Amino acid sequence: MKDIVEINSLKEFLDLAKEDKQMHKEEQALREYIRKKIATVISEEQNKEFQLRQIVRNLLREGDISDVHPHRSTAINTLEDVLKKAIPTLRTDYKRLTTDDSQRESFRAHILKAMQDSVAPSMNNAKYGAGGALLSEPSNLEADEVPDEAEEDFEETEAEGEFEDELAALEEADIQVDLTDKEDDEKKINVEPDEEPDEKADFGGGLEGMDETGRNMAYTTFRKISQYILDAFDMLANTKDKEVFIDYLLTNTKLYFDKFESELQKTVDEPDSPEA
Repeated sequence: MKDIVEINSLKEFLDLAKEDKQMHKEEQALREYIRKKIATVISEEQNKEFQLRQIVRNLLREGDISDVHPHRSTAINTLEDVLKKAIPTLRTDYKRLTTDDSQRESFRAHILKAMQDSVAPSMNNAKYGAGGALLSEPSNLEADEVPDEAEEDFEETEAEGEFEDELAALEEADIQVDLTDKEDDEKKINVEPDEEPDEKADFGGGLEGMDETGRNMAYTTFRKISQYILDAFDMLANTKDKEVFIDYLLTNTKLYFDKFESELQKTVDEPDSPEA
């Protein structure tokens, strides 16, 4: 309930009206300020949303494979996927070998040789297997080279006669088998399984005299990435693609090893602790 104001003069009435008008103006100003503040906040939120949408669109555009321009060679397009998977692993393991340069040299040499050796059987099969010429006995013999049937029958009969004579001689012979002179080693029955070959020691066969730590690390690393290489290589049926694939694989791996070495050389050694 509003308070009752007593007015005793015209001046008091005019003063009260002026006061109400002033309060009304202040209320209007406050309402206007609130409206502007709300509009500003809404505008800022809309601007942030717009910027976020732009960022998302750019990310989607960058990741849109339809914008990627593939190489003219299927082998190189396939190799790109292999390198994206294999290079991070090669970089990490290569940079762990910091005791001596010979470790990294050994790692590099064993990885490159393993890559080449792993695809060699498939490469040879592609070149000389199903698509190559199969060596066999000639089917078009000359007339004078064809054996006469009568001669064949005579040779078979003669061979059978000799065999029967040898068999009769063996039956008449007094054959004695003496087991007492055999050595113990000859009597031994081996039931123990053969020792399994040391795959790590045999890894990179032909690379003699190289650091064993580098070789061991290369063995472990190649087991991580070998399936990427083999799956991609076997997917290529074209012999030319296979040749391009392995050539570019070895070349790019060498270049990346050079890059890793350069990155490693730029690493600042930890400073020595100050003397107490």
